[in-house]
Amino acid sequence: MVSAPVSALNSPAPVLTGRDVMQMVQKENQKKTTRKATVHMTITDKKNKERVRYFTYATKYSPKITRHLITFFQPKPVKGTALLSETDHASGKKSQWVYLPAFKSIKRLTSSDKNKSFMGSDFSYSDIAGRKLDDDTHRLVKETDAHFFIESIPKDASNATYSKIRYVISKAHRLVITASFYGANGKKLKTLSNSKVSVINDVNVVMHSEMVNHITNGQTVLTVQSMDVGGDIRDDVLSIKGLKAR
Repeated sequence: MVSAPVSALNSPAPVLTGRDVMQMVQKENQKKTTRKATVHMTITDKKNKERVRYFTYATKYSPKITRHLITFFQPKPVKGTALLSETDHASGKKSQWVYLPAFKSIKRLTSSDKNKSFMGSDFSYSDIAGRKLDDDTHRLVKETDAHFFIESIPKDASNATYSKIRYVISKAHRLVITASFYGANGKKLKTLSNSKVSVINDVNVVMHSEMVNHITNGQTVLTVQSMDVGGDIRDDVLSIKGLKAR
């Protein structure tokens, strides 16, 4: 039996960077190339008035392109409204289209639309689109036995909704537990809290999310009612054609 060199046994564990941690989260999310879910959305304003929405969510990842499709099916006034988000990994270009069934029309969102509320919720269109790993510089602020604490700052501030995002990452699940979003003046704008993690097809999946808006005192809660990970999704479903196919 050949023994390991003493120098190898005494070598310190590799030091993780902030980017390493965020890449770990990305890899967990991309373990399987597809996800489909049915989601319950509750939007609560500062007067505690609630609005309820139901939508289906489908996503498909490939090294070249990633697409997400959200389609609302309840209540009747929003039924059929859909949002398609696309990220081209080679160019870094992100595109979004909204289908409005009342007008039977598709609108391509502009850069000025990215900060607008998504369907009256506390999520913006840019929140739904997400950010690429290397859109930001990620700094590991600290870590505990259970969590990593990351601060992410956009490399191009002119093309970002937030001046920085502070994440708490679960080491056990390799997922974002909380994300705090800050404006240009350093003021905290929103906080996202993820909970109720389930393991589906060997992937850790968030089943419950709450976005609190510190400016409006509103809150949006997303509860996953069903989730399929790794199933088949045809490319044409996640397309412009697929936007109005429901």
